[in-house]
Amino acid sequence: MSETKQHILQVAIERMQQVGIRSVSVDDVCHELGMSKKTFYVYFPSKDDLIQAILHTHEQKVAHDLDNALSKRTITQVIVEWSKIAKSTTKKDLKTPAMMYDLEKYYPQLFAAHKKVMRETAEKILVRFLGKGVSEGIFREEIDVDVVAMMFLDMQYRLLDLMTSGQMTKEEVHRIGHQRMDILMRGILTESGLLRLREKVKYNI
Repeated sequence: MSETKQHILQVAIERMQQVGIRSVSVDDVCHELGMSKKTFYVYFPSKDDLIQAILHTHEQKVAHDLDNALSKRTITQVIVEWSKIAKSTTKKDLKTPAMMYDLEKYYPQLFAAHKKVMRETAEKILVRFLGKGVSEGIFREEIDVDVVAMMFLDMQYRLLDLMTSGQMTKEEVHRIGHQRMDILMRGILTESGLLRLREKVKYNI
C-alpha cells in the first residue's frame, strides 16, 4: 500500500471513529489532508470504496493481533488476559462506536460482509485456541473443536442480535457473556486445567 493511500485511510478512520461514517464526507477528508478530490479519487473512486478499505484494514489487523496473541502465549495466559479485560470493562466501553452504528444503519451490505469476515476470523482463531488448549492439557481431548467453536459463536451472535433488536441491553449481553464463558469452561476443562486457572485467575467454577 502506498504511503499516500495509507495516510488517507488513517485520517478517515480517525475522523469516522470520532463522529461516525455519515458525518464524514470526502470533502472533509480532503480538507484535513490538504488534498484535492481529484487526487483522492485516484486512490478511492468513491466513499464506499474508502469504507471497504477501512474495513479490510481492520479485518487484517484483528486477524494479525489474534494470531500473534495465540502464537506467543499459552492458553492459560490467554484466558488470564481475557479475564482481566472482562473485569475492567466499563459502561463506557460497552457503548457502540459511532462508526459501527453508522455502518450497520446506513451501509447494511458492507456491514453484513464485514460481520461475515469477522465471524470467519473468530471461528478460525477459536478452533486454534481450543486445539492448542487440548495439546497443553487444559481442555479435554475428546471435544470436537469445530463444533465447540461454532456453538460458542452462535451464542455470541444470538446475544448480539437480541441487543440490536432492543430485547437486551449491552450491559445484559456483557453479563451473560460471562455466563457463556463459564458454561464453555465447565464443559471443556480438564481437572488439571481447572486447577491451573483457579490458581491464576481464581476462576469460580
